[in-house]
Amino acid sequence: MDFLLHAVFALLSVSSVARSQDASPAQLYWKAKLPNTPIPKAVRNFLPEAKSLTHGGENFFMASGGALQSRVFNYMHAATEENLAAGKIADVFFFHHQLKPGTKLRIQFLTATRKANFLPAELATTMPLTSKDLPQILTRLAIDPDTKAAALMNETVSHCEAPSVSGETQKCAASLEQLVDFSVGSLGGISSQIEVKSTEVEQEDGSVQEYTIMEGVERVLGNKTVACHTKDFAYPVFICHAATTRMVYSLPLAGADGRRVDAAVACHTNTAQWDPSNLAFQMLKVKPGGSDIICHFLPEDHIIWGTSD
Repeated sequence: MDFLLHAVFALLSVSSVARSQDASPAQLYWKAKLPNTPIPKAVRNFLPEAKSLTHGGENFFMASGGALQSRVFNYMHAATEENLAAGKIADVFFFHHQLKPGTKLRIQFLTATRKANFLPAELATTMPLTSKDLPQILTRLAIDPDTKAAALMNETVSHCEAPSVSGETQKCAASLEQLVDFSVGSLGGISSQIEVKSTEVEQEDGSVQEYTIMEGVERVLGNKTVACHTKDFAYPVFICHAATTRMVYSLPLAGADGRRVDAAVACHTNTAQWDPSNLAFQMLKVKPGGSDIICHFLPEDHIIWGTSD
């Protein structure tokens, strides 16, 4: 283990001493900035426990040196073979008019296994997610640049640096503080009015089954939202982007086996800038920029922010 990695672990140990027994600095920051907003499961999964940074840092980075796998929807890219395979077994995309009680959809809910925590705020500032800084990050994490993990991380950094869809403001966040600051700032900075939505599954087994939309479909959040999607990296990274062409719904689902899901759905009113070969168009047999509003369920490790007004 090189000197820099030792330095990282030393920094983590200092941070752990400073935190209270009940909450990490990241949790305290969330509570200070968003006192009326519960931390969603998708974020809680990446928060360190009080003891998790005190044993040489093995709970901080992935012990395997691999990359965390994400399930982000990349609207500006053509569908991959993996996307096409998923679209054959589940209704990854569907139309807005289907958002009503009684609609049946084939859905697969998955939870990625995570073995890493958010970077502490002070460390995230020293490890910018840029192509220029990626070699240093790989060195600090002892990841071989010729591995698949490094290739996935490079792809994520490229996505972070690329222009967003329709010129949306975006940010790649590697700490909870960066996640909160960008999202709250993009929504006007009035934290008392901010809500966070995500999909919560009662019990998960990764199977595809038919779900029925139940009574209680509700449009939530305001006209401007911030969506944050996990990306492939050696530690949790969210790519967040603000938009005014997205509607968010909350709806209850009942699975064929009785499983219950409180689902979050994102619906897009402007697809003009999406890749014509995107999975959504191939599945639904429509073209970019049409009048159809295209929707998808939010994966469980993604979140959407908005205001309550």
